Amino acid sequence: MTPKKPHNKQWFINRIGKRIYRKKNLCDCEACTTVHKEGLVIRDEINADYLYYCQLEMGLRYYDKKIENL
Repeated sequence: MTPKKPHNKQWFINRIGKRIYRKKNLCDCEACTTVHKEGLVIRDEINADYLYYCQLEMGLRYYDKKIENL
C-alpha cells in the first residue's frame, strides 16, 4: 500500500484543511509518533509545500487514511 513514487505537490495542496497520516518511520520522537497515530491537518499552502519537501528529503510517506500496520 506504499505509494510507488512520492506524491506531487498538488496532492498536498488538494488536502489543505484535511487530515493526512504518515507511515511509521524509524524515529520514535513524540512528533513522529503523534503524526503516525493521530495524523495532521494541512493548514495552508506553505504547510503543504513544507510537507511535500519533507517527503522528498526524508523519504516520508503520507496517506489519506490511517493505516494501522504501517
